[in-house]
Amino acid sequence: MFQVNSYTSWIIVGTLLPIIAFSIVSCVSFISINNLIQNENWLSHTFTVIDKADYFMKTMVDAETGQRGYLITGQENFLEPYNSAISQIDDQIKALRQLTMDNPVQQSNMDKLEPLVKKRLDLLDLNINLRKSNNTLDLVKNFDTLKGKKTMDEIRQVVENIKNEEQQLLSKRNLDTQSAILTTEYVIILGTGLAVILTVITTLVVNKKLAERQKLERSNIELQVQSQQLRETDIAKEEFTTMVSHELKTPLVTISGYAEMLREDNSILGPLNSEQINAVEKISTETTKLERLISDIMDTQKIDLERMKFNKKEFEVKEFLDEQIQTHSKLMSDKKILFVNTTKERTNIVSDQYRLSQVFANLIKNAVDFVPQNHGSIEINAQGNNNHVVFYVKDNGSGIPKEKQNNLFKKFYQIDTSLKRRHGGTGLGLVICKGIVEALGGKIWLESEVGKGTTIFFTLPKTDLNEKHDE
Repeated sequence: MFQVNSYTSWIIVGTLLPIIAFSIVSCVSFISINNLIQNENWLSHTFTVIDKADYFMKTMVDAETGQRGYLITGQENFLEPYNSAISQIDDQIKALRQLTMDNPVQQSNMDKLEPLVKKRLDLLDLNINLRKSNNTLDLVKNFDTLKGKKTMDEIRQVVENIKNEEQQLLSKRNLDTQSAILTTEYVIILGTGLAVILTVITTLVVNKKLAERQKLERSNIELQVQSQQLRETDIAKEEFTTMVSHELKTPLVTISGYAEMLREDNSILGPLNSEQINAVEKISTETTKLERLISDIMDTQKIDLERMKFNKKEFEVKEFLDEQIQTHSKLMSDKKILFVNTTKERTNIVSDQYRLSQVFANLIKNAVDFVPQNHGSIEINAQGNNNHVVFYVKDNGSGIPKEKQNNLFKKFYQIDTSLKRRHGGTGLGLVICKGIVEALGGKIWLESEVGKGTTIFFTLPKTDLNEKHDE
């Protein structure tokens, strides 16, 4: 036994060390590459700002060119560059402001640029309107070339300031990129070298233990024999559990019957006081829980052994969900939960109505346990989707953390032990739902977000696939 454990330990160490080394290298490399990608993105962003600034300046020049051509010729077609520029300038300024939102210096430049642009455009517009009205005298008075040139020079200077700021950022980001590249190279080269060395060392050590392989093989043969015996024991245990579950139900029927007799007003056993009535209610409630537990265990065994029987027939889905509303209406009323069926379309399906009711009962019970008191909400729905029907049960409960969602369909799994104590349950409900849905040819999954509730979806084929296959 010592030799086996020693061999296993060396195998584990020999396997884990290279994995850990490569994992560290991968993580650090990922961080370095991610930084490099971010730097590249910022470089691209800088070039975009510079290009946008150049294009904006070109648009302003086009506006001036169009205005000048119209003032000289009086022909409308010379206004095309002007009109095109006017339609773009506001969007270009907004784009520049949005692109530089993270930079206070650039935002200050934009604050200077916008009034200058408005001032220049207003002057261009005034000149054009005067030319259109043939008001030559006012046009000559207003057409102050030096004034317009000064405003345009100021605009050019602000745009140049924007580009200079981006050029400075570009230089800094180029240095950051080079640094990130060097860091990534060093990490990959040194880390990979270290990982290879560790791999070689551990491989040599593990090879020394290969001499013990024969003993391990003999032990494995013995374990296989024992494993087969355990499987046979498990089958016997399952059969025994099924038998015991059936036998347990017999006395429960008697207990439930007597409890019901005791609760009747005209009970032949005489009237009960309030304390006795509470005790009888407790007996009845706990008996029901025990019956449900036994049923869950039996169903789980049937699913595991693939012995669950199904009685499929055609029925209408919306009517079926309306029946679910009626079935659970008292529970919802008692707990002040809004319970609605939002199904609109009418769709027929061939499936086991009893087992489907069992699935909904489990899903609805889970939802009831976790919705908020006094303003809980549960919605059920079904929609046709090609050859399948998609069902769901949606609640506004506390939601399920993502790291726990993958375990929900495992036997006896509870989200939290405190919840188990608070709400009870065996952890078999969702297992049974999954088994039934998959046995009926469907699949089940959930979507949940903490604080926003949970929706459990499942699909079922509209027709009996096995029956079609037989035909």
